Amino acid sequence: MVDLDPSKTLVIAGGHSDPNLGQLVATAQQAGIVVQDLRHGVKDSPPLSWQVNQGSLKVNNQEIKPYGAFIRYYVFAGMEDSRPEVAKRAMGWYQTLQGWLLSDPKIRLFNRHQSPMGGNKGATLVLAQQCGLEIPQTMITNEEASLRQYTPGTAIAKPVAGGDYCYGLEELLNGVEFRSGCAANPAIVQNRLVSPEIRIYIVGNQALAFEMRSNSLDYRVKQDAEVIFLGEVPSEVESLRVLTAKLNMDFGAADFKSDPQTGKLVFLELNTSPMFARFNQVSQGALCTAMLKTLLSIEGND
Repeated sequence: MVDLDPSKTLVIAGGHSDPNLGQLVATAQQAGIVVQDLRHGVKDSPPLSWQVNQGSLKVNNQEIKPYGAFIRYYVFAGMEDSRPEVAKRAMGWYQTLQGWLLSDPKIRLFNRHQSPMGGNKGATLVLAQQCGLEIPQTMITNEEASLRQYTPGTAIAKPVAGGDYCYGLEELLNGVEFRSGCAANPAIVQNRLVSPEIRIYIVGNQALAFEMRSNSLDYRVKQDAEVIFLGEVPSEVESLRVLTAKLNMDFGAADFKSDPQTGKLVFLELNTSPMFARFNQVSQGALCTAMLKTLLSIEGND
């Protein structure tokens, strides 16, 4: 159980239909934490005024004065309504509220001083290797000749900027148009790894680990993974903490798969704003509780 400190109010901002925020709000309310709920829907726009010179923010005519805050971009808005203006509106709200939160150094936020490297998959892989983590054999290329040098079934491909699934390299080759021997965009190409897939969440000084069991190359495609909360965090967490420290991150989720030759866990990527709803459910609220403790600097009761 999380101790209640009435002086420590939490702001939660983003989209109403975001299940991750729903889990965090529910956990906070169950713990008696005062939540200033700044979530919005696809169609509703509450009155907001940010007096930039004075630093004050009012939403629904209520002044917002939190101790800590958690904000997520409303990625689900575009899924509910594909019109461009919906995504534009979601970004406008995110930029406004994130800007206000970042401008007040007294408000506790995750990843307030995060390095830009944390948002670049290639740079993060290089740094992860320097921090002692095993990484896949990786090439980033748009050259057809380089892509076709791999033996069928031995490599995967995924977009450099994210936003899509991981595919077998053959599927990518069949769906890409090459002009003068080059694809329009580079892709990340890596040797194919195997299950188990492990996700480690870093939440302040805490770490929580989960195993995802799936027959799919990317379990997100069919949503067919069995998620298991691990009682013991793999030893790779020590090097992972070195990586997150170098990136000035205190919240994120790192994904690993296994090398089929050695059985060692291999670092895939680091998510700086990961989904967590299902993992919180599997951990019976432990993940959201860790997030609240870190954001509000409060201890739990046994």
